[in-house]
Amino acid sequence: MSQHTRVRAQPKVHDSPQEERLAVRKLDSYLMPLLVAGFFVLQVDRSNISNALTDTLTADLGISNSDVNLGSQLMSAGIVVAEIPSNLILQRVGAPVWLTLQMGVWGTIALTQSWCTNIHSFLATRFLLGIWEGGYIPGGQYMLALFYTREDLALRTAIFYFGNYSATAVGSLLAAGILNLGGTSGLAGWQWLFIIEGAITLLVFFAFIAFLPRSPSHTASVHGLFDFFTPRQREILRARIIADDETKGADKAEITLKSLLKALTDYRLWVHILLNIVALSPKGGLQLYGPNIIKSLGFSRTNANLLNATRRRGPWSIVAFAWSIVFAGVLYGLPAGSDKWARYAIFTLLSGGNALAQGLNGAWVGINAVSPSKRSIGLAMAVMGSNLGAIAGGQLFWDDDAPRYNRAFMAILVLYAGAIAVAAMTMCVYWRENRVMARGEELKINGQVIEAPGDGKRRFDM
Repeated sequence: MSQHTRVRAQPKVHDSPQEERLAVRKLDSYLMPLLVAGFFVLQVDRSNISNALTDTLTADLGISNSDVNLGSQLMSAGIVVAEIPSNLILQRVGAPVWLTLQMGVWGTIALTQSWCTNIHSFLATRFLLGIWEGGYIPGGQYMLALFYTREDLALRTAIFYFGNYSATAVGSLLAAGILNLGGTSGLAGWQWLFIIEGAITLLVFFAFIAFLPRSPSHTASVHGLFDFFTPRQREILRARIIADDETKGADKAEITLKSLLKALTDYRLWVHILLNIVALSPKGGLQLYGPNIIKSLGFSRTNANLLNATRRRGPWSIVAFAWSIVFAGVLYGLPAGSDKWARYAIFTLLSGGNALAQGLNGAWVGINAVSPSKRSIGLAMAVMGSNLGAIAGGQLFWDDDAPRYNRAFMAILVLYAGAIAVAAMTMCVYWRENRVMARGEELKINGQVIEAPGDGKRRFDM
């Protein structure tokens, strides 16, 4: 479609507050569980390699930790490569259609990892998994922005990221049981892990086909056979979202070269990329090697996976990074031979802090975007930063640093200190631009007007 499919702004529908609450509640009951479930299976399929490492994966495939690091980097590289192209396609065909297709393909790839026999098939499936998972996170956030007002968005974004955080815990619980199937039907535990968790992704894929609404104006799912919303509820949802931002009335759009370049030259988006790179490098390493680190403390394979299960945006980001610095420092300073339960408790507290960064930064980008194209590209760029951080994080933990990983935890301390500095710099950028807009002046980047006083943006969220 070459033109924006936009529903033009209309006077507010005269609905009662109760009618609006009921319509939004129904939207919450259909859209939110699906997007959260999609994020859950994405994270499970992305991170279950860490659980497979506690089984016989490396021995069966004849690979080393360095090969696993390379596979992790290739997957992250695939995600980085796919983020912006994925969001360009999403704008053209519609978010529900593209997200549903993505999930079907990556679920199939996740399942076929069970057929890997050597390093070549291992690296190929990790890269393809990254290519097809790339774009789901910003695409899901774009869906939230399409259906919800700015007032609604922060809470729904937090709920969306619950799928990510819960997968970290529940995925390890699932792995603890599934890996015990090793030997059944002649398959290793790690093969059963990929088969079962890939099949769960395909179940969510079929739920997307059946139930995922397309837009406030067209609430039927992608098959278009039935619609769970009444015409009155569609009218209410459409009117409230257009009253909040009339650019959100489109279910499809085309990002032009001009709008793409405008987004790519916005230095504020690059600051958010930098924040994710620095803040999420530690998370990448801790997530990949978390179960193995716990296992190295002296726990069994099953206990390592079970124990691994227990784990204003600017200021809260700084609080989260400060929390992580404290516990990374304590873990670094513990003497050799310290009680394994004490080290495990500190590791868990460290993991709790690093779980917050990506969700906070994603909400920060989405709320401060002033157009659908900038929101879509900005969210994709932020996730690219996350995965560039994951590539770096995969190089933090090496065999010759085990079991205490002193070099790794010193690097983590430095990275979190840098993340605090970048978060503070980001807050200063928005504080300065709020002052410019408060004086009634235009914001310009590279000589182009980015926001003008009449654009409807009251202030940027710090």
